[in-house]
Amino acid sequence: MKEMQGKNVLITGAGTGIGRGIALTFARAGANLLLHFRSHRTEAEALRRQVEELGGTAQLFQADLSQMAELDALFASIARCGLRLDAAVNNAGWDPGAIPMDQIDEALYLKVMDMNLKGTMFCCLHEIKMMKPFHSGSIINLGSVQMNHTVPGRVLYATSKGGIHSMTGALALEAGPLGIRVNTIAPGYVEVERLTQSAGFDREKIADGIPVGRMGAPSDVGELALFLASSEKSGFLSGETIVLDGGVNRKLARFNC
Repeated sequence: MKEMQGKNVLITGAGTGIGRGIALTFARAGANLLLHFRSHRTEAEALRRQVEELGGTAQLFQADLSQMAELDALFASIARCGLRLDAAVNNAGWDPGAIPMDQIDEALYLKVMDMNLKGTMFCCLHEIKMMKPFHSGSIINLGSVQMNHTVPGRVLYATSKGGIHSMTGALALEAGPLGIRVNTIAPGYVEVERLTQSAGFDREKIADGIPVGRMGAPSDVGELALFLASSEKSGFLSGETIVLDGGVNRKLARFNC
């Protein structure tokens, strides 16, 4: 039997990129998927068809998770389905790109924090509430290596992802006695459309700077999320942020000296 057969898994931001890769990984493992998307309905519908072709099931839910009314409505819709929530992957977020610090204003700050930090936090709180009656569940948040190692122009993004790292540890402390584990995956360079379609993208140049010699794939994140969702394989692992970057964070600034 497939390892997630009969398990219900929520994945936010599932329409494209890393979220799509995570969804397909869980589909192959037999999970029943609850797929959230914000604006990419065409991509979400295509993903649902692909999940069904793999023999899985998927339901779609649309919401802007930076807006509390829509976030609350999302979980109300899930609750009406009457399904036990076994695992959740909070992948939805927004990367504003490079923003010099002298261009940061309150409106931009609030937009990034509402989407990345507030949205993730209140998804976690709803998920814990849904899992609590069953005294089991696994929540996986998506952070970033930029929580610790960043580049100029990334103050807002790094701050939001650093907040997810700290929040995960605190939630794990309180959710543990309820039978619920909370962890974060912090990816490095992952080959998604937003990156590959950017000006000046050079796959070989990026890969040359990664110790394992390649960029990450969405499926790499999916496989780690699948491991963290399994109580049999990772039942003693909670409150951690796992860096998934091919070893880049272990390099000195002057690596070739």
